[in-house]
Amino acid sequence: MRPATNLPPLQEREDHVRDLVAAAVTADAATGGRIMVVEGPAGIGKTRLLADVNDRLRQLEHRTALAGGRPLENDFAYGVVRRLFEPMFASDPVLPARDALFTGAAAKAASVFSARAAGPVGDLAVLHGLYWLVVGVCAEAPLAIIIDDVQHADQPTLRLLAYLRPRLDGLPLTLILALTSGAPVSDPLAEILQSPVTTFVRPGPLSPAGAAAVLSAIFGTRPDDDFVAACHQSTGGSPLLLTELARSCLEHDIAPVAGSAGRVGDVRPPHPASRVADHLNALPSDVVAVAHAVAVLGDEADLPAVAAVAGVTVETAAVAADRLLRSQLLVYAPGNGRLAYPHQLLRTVAYEHASPDRRHEGHRAAALHLAAVGAEPELIAAHLLRVPPRLVPEAGPRLRHAAETALGRGSPEVAYTYLRRALPEVTDERVRAELLDQLAGVAMQTDVVAAARYGEEALDLAASPGARAQIGLRLGEARLFQGDTAGAVRAWRTARRALVDAGEPTELAGLGSALDAYLVNVTVLEPNQLHLMDEVAPPVAGGPLPTVGGRALDCVLSLRAAFEARPEAAALAGGGLADGLLVRHGTGDSPLVCGWLTLLAAESDQAAASIAHARREVYRQGSVRAYGPVHAFAALEELWRGNLADAEREARAAVEAVESSGVRLGRLFVAPFLADILAERGDLAGAQAALAWAGLPEEPPPVGPMYFFLDTRARLLRRTVGGERALAAALDAGRRFRAFGADNPAFVPWRSEAARTLHQMGRTAEAMRLAMAEVELARRWGAPRPWGRALRVAGVVLGPHDGLDLLCEAVDVLAGSLARLEYAKALVELAGAAHQHGRRGWARELLDTAREVGSQCDCPPLLRRVDAMLAVVGRRPETRVGVSAVLTASERRVAELAATGLSNRQVAESLFVTPKTVELHLTNVYRKLGINGRVGLVTALAAHGGRST
Repeated sequence: MRPATNLPPLQEREDHVRDLVAAAVTADAATGGRIMVVEGPAGIGKTRLLADVNDRLRQLEHRTALAGGRPLENDFAYGVVRRLFEPMFASDPVLPARDALFTGAAAKAASVFSARAAGPVGDLAVLHGLYWLVVGVCAEAPLAIIIDDVQHADQPTLRLLAYLRPRLDGLPLTLILALTSGAPVSDPLAEILQSPVTTFVRPGPLSPAGAAAVLSAIFGTRPDDDFVAACHQSTGGSPLLLTELARSCLEHDIAPVAGSAGRVGDVRPPHPASRVADHLNALPSDVVAVAHAVAVLGDEADLPAVAAVAGVTVETAAVAADRLLRSQLLVYAPGNGRLAYPHQLLRTVAYEHASPDRRHEGHRAAALHLAAVGAEPELIAAHLLRVPPRLVPEAGPRLRHAAETALGRGSPEVAYTYLRRALPEVTDERVRAELLDQLAGVAMQTDVVAAARYGEEALDLAASPGARAQIGLRLGEARLFQGDTAGAVRAWRTARRALVDAGEPTELAGLGSALDAYLVNVTVLEPNQLHLMDEVAPPVAGGPLPTVGGRALDCVLSLRAAFEARPEAAALAGGGLADGLLVRHGTGDSPLVCGWLTLLAAESDQAAASIAHARREVYRQGSVRAYGPVHAFAALEELWRGNLADAEREARAAVEAVESSGVRLGRLFVAPFLADILAERGDLAGAQAALAWAGLPEEPPPVGPMYFFLDTRARLLRRTVGGERALAAALDAGRRFRAFGADNPAFVPWRSEAARTLHQMGRTAEAMRLAMAEVELARRWGAPRPWGRALRVAGVVLGPHDGLDLLCEAVDVLAGSLARLEYAKALVELAGAAHQHGRRGWARELLDTAREVGSQCDCPPLLRRVDAMLAVVGRRPETRVGVSAVLTASERRVAELAATGLSNRQVAESLFVTPKTVELHLTNVYRKLGINGRVGLVTALAAHGGRST
């Protein structure tokens, strides 16, 4: 007997379909995007549910993109992304021309859809480009991205979904994902599933009535109730198991009547594995070979490929395929008519039915056939990954070719998989050394432990001293990122000796300086390492043209000098960062960060310009690993300037980057930066959580660059618990900072912090001694922010009468500085002292100015304090104020760019924020300036003081 239908209608899922469709059609720019996850066991009907949702949305003319994860393509570079968007590019009449979508920031995404990438592209550049591609598609109409079997999606696609998650606000995008319960979940997918914006839909088993409807469709007649009950009990209401049971009954001539209810138990357990295995065991060998071939090839296998893998003629394969189609073991894939299994579970069963040797031979044949017909490199590589080494001719070169393609698509983790598999294919020692070096370089972006391991092997095989020096430089970096400082130093020393052996040839110019730079860098990353300075040759004035290594050395020497508050620090950093050479070649590297820190501490505008340049580079060509330092030190820049809203945005981007890249060292910087920002904004609980994110024990270890963490911890303890615990934390921060040979309060103002706590404890004499010592140190460094802060703290410790002159000096020092929040704090303290002296008018003027500056800084605690003090001294009548007073720093930047005629998207691309952020800022600007839109923006900005500084 044959079933009446191959695919019974969906039952008891209408509520789920309605909810998913409603989520998609109601998503717009105002509500923002949504994530819906359909979760359930295999066979519960997730695939059919998604297909019905897709059909319903298309009937409503809602744009959709549908694809499924495939086990064979799990190692592809954006395989699911390509299958989502390529049909849309080819057939959607509403979308603009494909080339128009890949403009601006989206241009880097074009490499994902290219058969042959031109060259390596940074993973962040591609991620960011794909985000803007999605923005461009959604600009035409709302979009629903539907992915079945998301647990089988390739890692780059999952990284994109994770990248989209925090950027859904203002984006009319719905992500509908189907997940098999209990399936292994990778980190990017876990991030999506654990997001508070994710909604789960969990289909349950069918009721007896639903089971009856399924059975009726398959048998072509309404089964008796007793028969339905027996089937329902046997399958637990699983739609797939019910279908398989009904087909088994048909094969055994069991009619759906009450009298047959007892025979349901005689049928083999209704699991697809049983039916497929039984069916295959009963078929001729050539038909079984075709079934295995389709399972090996994955979804949508064409007949020539099936014949090649099965080892039969195309004619024989066609006859066998027809038999498998008639038995419903195979189906024609919708849209292209290729052979496929109707369910991923059935393919898995057929694949595992073949012996391991048969599977290996199948993948070998598939790789050879695909190579012969000129298939895409990654498709060939997918099969080579599943074949033991040295069974396929030219496997090594083909895997390396696939790795180049993956790098061109911005997927270093996929390239790493291909290169690692290529390694056992290589027998030539020279080629192996080259491959090991390439592996180590790619692994630096994905797995620093592996990068160090492959670097050691490459070093052993390196043929020349110059090659050993270059390999040793990167090996040291890998060791450092592992936290193995001693191993890093050994590697760099070995590389330095190799360079000497090579005679330091012209082509390696700058490598010696780069090695010296990393050795000096250790002295600011690990305490008690100053002896390494003895191994570094001082820079020679008037030497050869600058090199990347020379610029790197200038930057790390600048931070060494800044730690010691030496006056040459800023000039060294300025030279190291001059003309952007180091940014173009080392975005996110430690030497670059050293230069930024020095110039930030010196309050040089060059720091902001260099960080902005690095931001453009990292989004244009960079990696997720480089993305973290750029945002981390942009956050520090905004914090020290007092632009707290921008600082928090940058710090949270840095958190995202650190979590994505897995570079733990970044937590020691990003965690305290974010904690300080949140504390300044009054969110002490958030600050504590941010500091805990660093993952350190209660008593931090005595190694590593703990100075920012310890400094922030001391400040947070003063704000929360105070007393001896806060004092001990401040003193500990100072003691550990001095272990680096450092004592510049621009970085760790431990004396003023301890002084504030001592003052709270009533130990004024001790507080005064520490506060005045910091004033002298800060005065010697000369930057307004630490100097003004030290003066302010000393003035507060001395009290409103004795400290008045110090507070006046703090305001004078900070008045023209970049440190606007510190300036506002000094104004408030001076206003309090002025009021104590009976000078209410002066106090009011100071508080009015403090309020204007505090509004720019977006600092609620400061504004609350100012308002409370104004309530005491009395307010002035309201007067019209300048744009710099009414707009925050981020609002000013957006307004000024919009005033030049840029669209919201162009402004967002320029500032590396979402279009929704630009829209919100402009809405605030219009409200604050009393205008209705862009038409009056230029006039309003000019009337309120023009461009701000």
